[in-house]
Amino acid sequence: MKFRNLQKWDDPQGSKELVLFAQHIDEMLFEFTLDTYKPSAMHSSLLVREAIQTYKAIEAGTIKKPNLNHIIDELLESIDKDSVAKSLLVVELGEIKSGLKDPKISDKSRLTCLKLIESQMPLAVYKARNEKLLIEAICQTKDASTIRSLSRSYITTLLNSGYSEKYIQKTTKAFFHYSPERITGNTDISRYFQNFKTELEEFNVIYRAPSYLSEFKDPASKLGITITDELDNLNQAVIDLNFKIAINQTYLITKCKAKECYSAKKRSDLKIDQLQTLIGLYHHKECPKKITEGLVVPLNSGEGKIVKNHSNPMHKCKDLKVGPASKRLKEFMDGFSMVEESFFRFNRSAELHALALASDSAENQLINLWTALESLIPSKADDKICQIEHISHSIMPFLNLGYLQKITTQLSKDLLLWNSRVTRNTLKEINCSKIPEKTLHLLALEKHKTLRNVLKSRFGDFHLLYERFSYLEWLLSSPANVVSALDAHKQRVDWQIRRIYRARNMIVHDGTTPSYTRILIENTHDYLDTILTSLMSLGSKEHILNSTDQGFKMMELSYSSYYRNLTKKGLIFNDENIAIFFESSKISTFYH
Repeated sequence: MKFRNLQKWDDPQGSKELVLFAQHIDEMLFEFTLDTYKPSAMHSSLLVREAIQTYKAIEAGTIKKPNLNHIIDELLESIDKDSVAKSLLVVELGEIKSGLKDPKISDKSRLTCLKLIESQMPLAVYKARNEKLLIEAICQTKDASTIRSLSRSYITTLLNSGYSEKYIQKTTKAFFHYSPERITGNTDISRYFQNFKTELEEFNVIYRAPSYLSEFKDPASKLGITITDELDNLNQAVIDLNFKIAINQTYLITKCKAKECYSAKKRSDLKIDQLQTLIGLYHHKECPKKITEGLVVPLNSGEGKIVKNHSNPMHKCKDLKVGPASKRLKEFMDGFSMVEESFFRFNRSAELHALALASDSAENQLINLWTALESLIPSKADDKICQIEHISHSIMPFLNLGYLQKITTQLSKDLLLWNSRVTRNTLKEINCSKIPEKTLHLLALEKHKTLRNVLKSRFGDFHLLYERFSYLEWLLSSPANVVSALDAHKQRVDWQIRRIYRARNMIVHDGTTPSYTRILIENTHDYLDTILTSLMSLGSKEHILNSTDQGFKMMELSYSSYYRNLTKKGLIFNDENIAIFFESSKISTFYH
C-alpha cells in the first residue's frame, strides 16, 4: 500500500471518494499485494458461467458431480453480497435459491435456472451496471464499503473482459496521478471509465526472430504468422521506434483483435509459442529461444508501442535476498530431521515448484504447482471423503493459523511506508519488542484507543490506510470477530482450492485455460510456499518432527487448539493473552 501524491487534483478533500477508489485500484494491482487484498478471481457473472461449464464437464465425465454443489453455494453467497448482480436480476433471489438448492429439482431444471441467471448478467452488461453503481457510490451515496466492494468487482470484470493487468495499472496511474489533465472532482470517474471501451481493435504484432525460422514459413502461415524481411506499410512504425532487424534475423508478424496493446501482445505470444513448440517436435537439437519483445501497432493509427514479455505470475510473491536466503537454507540443511521417504517427497515438491518457476506457460505453472501441492498431502485415512475435500482439509491449518499475523504484519509495513517517523513514535508507547506485535497491541487493546485515534487523525488524504486500519481495529476488538474472519477465510480458500483443481482438470482433459488462471497461479503458489516454509521450519528446529505426515498432523492439532482457545466463553483480549494468539500463528508463516 503506497500513498501517491495528489498534485494534479484540484480538490482532494472534496473528492475523497474518488481518491479512495484510486487507492483501492492501485493496491489491488500492485504485484506484491497480499492475496487478501488482490482482485477476486470470480464474481457472480463469472461464477454462473463457471457453474454451467462445470455442469457440462460433469456430463463429459471429467469432473465429479459434487463439485457443482460447491460452485452453487459460492454463487448464491456471491449474489447475496453483490449489489451489481442483485440489481440485474429480475427474479427474486429466494426463488433462485429454491431452484438451485432443492434436492428434488432435476439436473436439467437446475441447468435451465443457471442459464436464466446467465442471460440476465452477461459480463458486458455486468460491467456497464458496475460502472453505473460506482458513479452513484462515489458521487451520491459516498459509502466507503460500497466503493470498496464495487472497485473489486470492477477490476475482476476488466481482467476477465480482455484487459491486461498491466494496461489497467498503467492507465490508472496515468489518469489519477501522472498525466497532465487535471482531476476536478468525483464526477471524473466517468472519464476514467472511458479508458475501458467494449469494442475490440485490430493490431499487428511484429517480432524479431532468428533467420532460420524462415525455413518454417508454410507451417507458420497455418498459425496466422507471416515470416518476412519486408514490412511494407508497417515500416514507418519500425523506423520510429528503431525496431530494425539485425544480421541473421527476420520478422514474424501476426494479426489479432484485442482491447489494448498489452492484451494483443499476449494473444500473439500464444501463436509464437505454439510455432516454437511445434518446431521443437521435429528440430530437437536447437531449441528455439524464447521471443519476448514485440512491436504492437494498431491498424487504425499506425503508431506502435514496444511491449516486453508480460510479468510471470510465479514471481508475484514474497522473496528473500541472496544473503538471508543463503542463511535460511544453511539452517534448514544443518537441522533437517525428516526421514528419507519424507525428504524425497519434500524434494519432489520443491523440484515441481522449480519447474513452475522456470516455465513461461500458465498451464504448465498451474499443473506443476498443483502436483507439487498434492504430492505433499498425506494419504487419506477416511475413504468416505473425496480427494479434493481431503486436500482442502489438510491445507487449511497452514493457511488459517498464520492469517492474523499475516494481515497485522502487512499493516505495520504499510504504516512504516506511509510515515516511518510518526509510526515509530506512536509504537514507542507500546511495551513490546517487535513492530508487528506493537501493531497488534495498538489495534486490539482498549487502553490504546486514544493512541489509535491520534494516529488515524494523521492519515490525511490516505483514505485507504484509514479504512484498512479501522477495519483491523474492529476485527481485533473481540475474539468473536477474529473467529468470524477465520471462518470466512476458510470458506473462501476452500472454494478457491476446488477452483484450482477444476481449472487443472480443464487444462489437462479439455485443453481449455480459464481467463482467471493467472490469479489461480498466484494463489496456488502462495499456498505451496506457506506449506513448504512451515515444514522446513518444523523439520529443522530441534528435531520437532521427522516426517511430512507429522508436520501436517502438528499443524492440524495446533490450529484446533488455536481456534478452540479463541472461542472460549467470555474471552477478552488483554496484555496477558493477546501475545499468545499472535505467537501461536508464527509457526506457519515467515513474516517475521
